[in-house]
Amino acid sequence: MIEGGEEMASLDELKEGLLLSERETAEQPENICATDYVRNLLTSIGCRSGYLWLALGVFLQAGQMTLIGKVSNMFGVGQAVFIRCCFLVTLIFFVKWRRAREYGLREIGIVTFFGVTDILMAFSVGAANLFIWNGDVTAIIFNIPLPSIILAWLLFSEPIDTIDIVLVLFNGCGLIFVSEPSFLFPADETDTEHPDAAVGYMMAFLGLFCSVSVTLCPRALSYREVEDPCLMASVAGMVGIIMSSCVSAASPQWTLPNGTEEWTVVIALGVVCVGAIYSFVKALEWENVMTVSVVLTIAILLVNIYDFTFKSRKPEWPKLVGVALILGSTFALKLKDILLGCYEARGE
Repeated sequence: MIEGGEEMASLDELKEGLLLSERETAEQPENICATDYVRNLLTSIGCRSGYLWLALGVFLQAGQMTLIGKVSNMFGVGQAVFIRCCFLVTLIFFVKWRRAREYGLREIGIVTFFGVTDILMAFSVGAANLFIWNGDVTAIIFNIPLPSIILAWLLFSEPIDTIDIVLVLFNGCGLIFVSEPSFLFPADETDTEHPDAAVGYMMAFLGLFCSVSVTLCPRALSYREVEDPCLMASVAGMVGIIMSSCVSAASPQWTLPNGTEEWTVVIALGVVCVGAIYSFVKALEWENVMTVSVVLTIAILLVNIYDFTFKSRKPEWPKLVGVALILGSTFALKLKDILLGCYEARGE
């Protein structure tokens, strides 16, 4: 009897211990702070597929920007986009058609719009690279988070606070420093920029609008869990083949790659672009638009490092200040969201 009583007592103690641990776990979010959030974020990166796709996507997007510019200078913009699209179309063999049948007219429209804006962005990247440095093109086109806030405020009346407005102003100053308009930065004898650089910057800003649209499209389909990166990439490829064929037909030159180096660059462009668009859409299945667009701005840093290291580009203080303002305002926006989330968790 005594042994039975001891067993009952130990069971009661075990139950009390479990209840106490459950209460501590339930109370834990109330005491969360920014350092706890960052620690939990870093420890969860290894088990969150979205971050793994993002890590891959950052390097592939930087490679895509570099290779589109290189192939555009080799063969022309239309041919560079055509090569890219030929590789994207091959993903049609991997489309999950059973899932694709669930698409309605709205979803079909979003996928088509994704294809058109993705190709326009590719054209913008290729054309801008003919006039300005690839690092400047990337700094403008991947500056997605803050322009998307303005677009959402204008189109969907989403709220915007004072901090957002201040960060948008800093971000806008960064774009001005990167683009260096002539009325603020008059040219001098040491200026090595292309005489028609303004055309390149206009194409880059068109690419920025397209990149914001491309970012919003996959996320717009996530509520039904019917987004398929292979379908979206193949649609972009089909749209791009039509558009680039029309552009190339109007161009006097169409040349095939000649030699091992040119064939290697062309094949690398196709492979990197397929990987970039696939990882980008997959990341948006797991993470929100803000997280994806903020992390992708790291590509700005990578492409500029490539320009300074391998293309003998000389650092210019306005460009460096502009890149710093763009990256700083973008990451400050994400930091604001983290701190706001911690404050709300404490309030609960």
